[in-house]
Amino acid sequence: MGPTVTSLIYIGLSLDWAVRAQMGPLPRPTLWAISSPVVSRGADVILRCQGYLGSDRFQLWKDGELREERNASWQQADFLLRNVDDWKDARSYSCRFGQGPLWSELSEALDLVVTGIFPKPSISASHGSPLYPGATATIRCDMSGQASSQDYSFALLEAKSLEPLQQQSTAWTWVDFSLPSVRLEDMGSYSCIYYKNKVPYSGSHPSNTLELTVLGQLPKPTLWAQPGLVVAPGTNITLWCSRPKLSSLAEVTFTLWKVLTHGHLQQQTSSGLWTSFILPSVRPKDAGSYSCTYREKIASFRGSMYSDYLELVVTGSLPKPSLSALPAVVVEPGIHVTLQCRQPPQTFLSGLTFTLLKMGSPQPLQRQSPAGTSADFLLLSVRGQDSGSYRCFYHRRMAPYEVSEASEVLEIWVTDALLKPSLSALPGHEVASGSNVILLCQGLPWSSRFILYKEGIMTAIQDEAHFLLTHVTPKHSGNYSCSYQPGTTGSLRTRESDPLEIRVTVPSNILLIALSCVSFLLICLLLLAFLCHRSIPIGSLHREGLRRVFCCPCLPQGVCQPHHPEAPTDEPLYTEVARGTPREPSVHMAEDLEGVTYAHLNKRTLNKRQEDPKENSTEPTVYATISLD
Repeated sequence: MGPTVTSLIYIGLSLDWAVRAQMGPLPRPTLWAISSPVVSRGADVILRCQGYLGSDRFQLWKDGELREERNASWQQADFLLRNVDDWKDARSYSCRFGQGPLWSELSEALDLVVTGIFPKPSISASHGSPLYPGATATIRCDMSGQASSQDYSFALLEAKSLEPLQQQSTAWTWVDFSLPSVRLEDMGSYSCIYYKNKVPYSGSHPSNTLELTVLGQLPKPTLWAQPGLVVAPGTNITLWCSRPKLSSLAEVTFTLWKVLTHGHLQQQTSSGLWTSFILPSVRPKDAGSYSCTYREKIASFRGSMYSDYLELVVTGSLPKPSLSALPAVVVEPGIHVTLQCRQPPQTFLSGLTFTLLKMGSPQPLQRQSPAGTSADFLLLSVRGQDSGSYRCFYHRRMAPYEVSEASEVLEIWVTDALLKPSLSALPGHEVASGSNVILLCQGLPWSSRFILYKEGIMTAIQDEAHFLLTHVTPKHSGNYSCSYQPGTTGSLRTRESDPLEIRVTVPSNILLIALSCVSFLLICLLLLAFLCHRSIPIGSLHREGLRRVFCCPCLPQGVCQPHHPEAPTDEPLYTEVARGTPREPSVHMAEDLEGVTYAHLNKRTLNKRQEDPKENSTEPTVYATISLD
């Protein structure tokens, strides 16, 4: 497996774990003991932890401490306790399962009781035997002569498997277990024990066995078919017949029957709760109604009632019909819908029976034997549970029992069955700029297409529920929603989900850099504007040059003219200094009151006067005037 494939698998698993994390904690597993939480000292027992799809590891905890952890590729894990002892093994157990980085809650606690430590109790019944169905049976378990029962509980057991049927705590040394309105299923062998209420859960030896007999016919079994009730010719069919659990029945004989057939079809003897009957390579003649029964092998006079009839249809010998819906395939709740099954127009067969099927239902919904070439099946005041896939077929009512092919599937949708979707974001609804965001639209499991909206406008439509937004920027911020299309109905869309706001934030360092750049540009613009409106007259050449350099490229021509056009053009901008001939110092005063006059002192002259006070200075004093308009 290449690194790319491995990376994709890892990303997929990470996404699945992230989705599950948003959906909440993992469900609680189930822990039970095989064959019973009541086990004899020295025996072996299996503690089975049942998780959920995707479970990859399991932990077994004993008295609140981790005892064992193991990986498992299935949804369950078995922990084997060998040669159990009442001191170290008669404890309280729980388990949990993991999916990726997530762990489920701990299961409900299972108290393992180890028997064979204390003397056995006595068991008795307050009724005669046999019992009639509906009577009340009372079974007493008594530990008389033993220690006080305040620290003990009692359990009524199925004698063969030691499976607990009832449990009670009492301050007396005996307890009564009641079986109100007994049924045939209550018939069997019973025993009882008493055990400590606190760890270690040490128990007594099981009592002697008490037989409970109930008169009447055995309860009816259940019959079902694989792969289904409507099959093509040549298909191998398996009919399964299962009976209720009756501890008094060690071994039974199952029988398969077909209506309008003399005698039974097949028989099987089994000590289990079910058996199978094989119909290989079925033909149209195999179509019909089937049922099954079971009977005690030893007392052959006691048999069960017939199971519910199962209608087997073998299609293909006649052309398939058409199925249509009135008023429409998508309707509001409470509307009456008529499904019309019509035989092909080129066939004009009479004496037909039409049958309506709903996929997922074990039995046909309706049957009709009209005089014409079609049958109308009425669905009254439809509700969400009436949504689904429908088919129909027809067959002759008399020999030869030919059956048509099944019609094409017709999908019926009731709008209240279309659940409103939900929209969630991974890793969250607030992300940094440049990140990737996954928007998950959750609808019905069989949704065929998903639609994403931003601010109520459709932005994407695809077959996957995950919408990927890559390298998001602030423009991706906004309110998102989604809808979905159920099944293959392309024109129907559900309501939009509640809006989900996505906020894309800019990281602080990028924001600081952006603000710095903007501030620098503003400073440059302000400086340029200042130079354009406030020039510094350093000299006539410099003054006009600077105005032209800084102002004229960006401002109108009138702005570039001198600020005081009435000033004489020959006004000296500076005072020449003659080094050889002394001149009278002159000071030029600005004509306007806003002018500023500066005086320049010759530092060398001052220094010389300090050295020779009698020497007259030959350096003139220089004054300069700078006008700030």
